[in-house]
This record gives sequence, C-alpha cells and structure tokens, in this order.
Amino acid sequence: METRLTYPAALRLIRAARRDSSFVITRLDENPPWRTNVTSRRTVNDALLAKHGEQHGLRPDTKLTVLVPRDCDRSRDELRCHRICEKNLPSCSFVRISRPGFEPIVTESPELCVVRAAADLSLKVRQGSIDKDVALIRLVELIDELCGRYARHPSNPRSGQPVYELEPITSVERLSRYLKDARRIHGLTLFRMALPYALDNLGSPMETLLEMACCLSPHLGGLGLPKPVSNQPLKFSERERGLVSHVSLRPDLFWVLFHIAGEYNGHDHDGGDASAEDDRRVSDYQACGIKVFPARFETVSTGKGLDGYLRKIVDAMAETNGRTWAHHALTVLDSSSYQLARQELIDTMLPPRPADAIMTTDTL
Repeated sequence: METRLTYPAALRLIRAARRDSSFVITRLDENPPWRTNVTSRRTVNDALLAKHGEQHGLRPDTKLTVLVPRDCDRSRDELRCHRICEKNLPSCSFVRISRPGFEPIVTESPELCVVRAAADLSLKVRQGSIDKDVALIRLVELIDELCGRYARHPSNPRSGQPVYELEPITSVERLSRYLKDARRIHGLTLFRMALPYALDNLGSPMETLLEMACCLSPHLGGLGLPKPVSNQPLKFSERERGLVSHVSLRPDLFWVLFHIAGEYNGHDHDGGDASAEDDRRVSDYQACGIKVFPARFETVSTGKGLDGYLRKIVDAMAETNGRTWAHHALTVLDSSSYQLARQELIDTMLPPRPADAIMTTDTL
C-alpha cells in the first residue's frame, strides 16, 4: 500500500517544499486512486523526502501521520499514526511532491491541510487547552501563510526563521471554492469562520500581525478596519511616473479607497543603505498622494506600539469616513476588553519566549 501523508506531516512537507527549490509540488485536480501494488515507505524521512540532517526531517523514532483508505489498511507499525481517508473529499484534496533522489509522494493539499488544522484546533478548544479566539487567530495565520509569500520553518514554525519572497501555494479564492465543495468533514466550521479574515500575498509573519491588528474583529484583537490589498504593484499616472524614483512600488498593505499605505520594516531595513531606500519609498508614496505609515518590530510587538500606530491610521481614514466613524474606532481602542484581546493577539503571533519554546509542540 502506498504511503500518503496527512496533517501535520503533510503541512511539514509542504512548508519544506516551498522553502527549497529542489522540490516540485504538482496539483492533482482529481483525487488519485489508491495504489495497492506498491510498498510503503521504508522510513519516516523517506516519506518526507528528507536527506540526513535536514530541517524538515524527523527523528527515526518519531511517529509519522499517514492516510489510509480503510480501517483494515492500518499497519502494525508503531511509528505510524493512521487517519482513515474520507470518501467524500472534494477534488483538489491532494498534491504530488517530488524531489531528485526520492520517489514522489502524494500528500494532502494545502486546502485540506487547513481543514485538518481547523479540526485539530477545534479539538484543543473542546479539551480546554486553548481559547477559541486563539484557535481562530492561529487558523487565520496559517491561511495567510499559505496564501502569502513566506513559509514558516517546517520543524519549528513558531520560533524558526521563515523564508521570504516565495510564490503563494494557494489563495483565498481557491480556499473558498474548496470550502464550498466540502461536506461533512471535521474542521469546516472553524475554517468557515477564519476564511473571511484571510488576505492574499502577505509577505511575512509580522506583516500578517500588522494586518490582523488593523482588520480582525475587536474580540480577536483587531480594530475592524476595512481590509487592504497586500504587495500589489501601484499603477502610476503619467504625472506620477515622472515624479517617482522607483519603477514599481508594492506596499505591504494598501487601502486603495483611502490612499493609505502601511509598511513593515524589519531588521533587514537597518543600516545606511536600507534606511536611504526606505526614505526614497516614503518620498515616492508622498509624490503619489499616498500617506504611508511605517512600522517596526517595536510597533507590532507591544500594545502601546500598536495603539499609537492604529490611532494614526484612524485619523487618516477619518478624512474619508468622517469623524463619527473615527470616534467609534477610538472608543474601541480605549476599551479594556479590546486591549486584552489585542494583547492575546500579540502573544499568539509573536515567537514564544525561550522558556515557553522548550515546552511547545505546536505544528502551527
């Protein structure tokens, strides 16, 4: 019987494949039939297409989560955790991942991984190990990652170094189609709650946190602002093209109606050349009549930093939405329940403290 990966091993391999150009992910529009005339993978890391010592590999004594078509197909291998494959999975539930030196393997698609993650988080909520709002935030962030231009570390997603400047592996539209076709699968309720908050093309976990702080509902720690677009090229008029120094500008966050841009400047923006480039970008935004609001780690990592940042965004949006709207937004900012939710959002999204990192086994 073929080895077919399920979540969380499937997500682990997808993250590894996005980060390494030696992998190829091929979408399967139709769910492939099970191959019963092949032998299962000999080792855990053979199934993960992992060479010795690679970051996405597992220790030889670690259990691998695999999918089987029927209960009777469970093996007696103590290093396998089995999930029975539903017979009603929508099309596009699987991808094939290949890499030189390994036999290609079929694994659950990014869309099905989101459903599995939603089911796993929902179970943890019922068990009382996490709060329901934290579960929703984590699922939104996973969707943003898979729809975005970054990939978290496959073995240590909360603390490990992400890889940036990647092509998205899915999109909000593709996930919406999958959700529409899915029936009677554990996790769909939380998936359905999370998807409206997701955004395509976010470039990093910190960009994601900044967007969440702006746009999630107040009970989740956001201010409920309109959703921007992310990392999309601006269209210059002939006049603007003569004023700007850049051939193209892609704001991290851009509210088209308000002509407002939000930029997250990470540690790679430190130093003379990077600072000079940031100054040129701000100048070009201003030449186009766009108000730009840069943020640093210090901005998004504390409630005080986000509070000051969001007040500036609200003030700028008030020119379009009016002062009554701004008064309501500022009332939310001043409420204690919102401030507690915002701190929970920050704590959920930031890497854990070293002492906590030792204890965590999160796959998200």
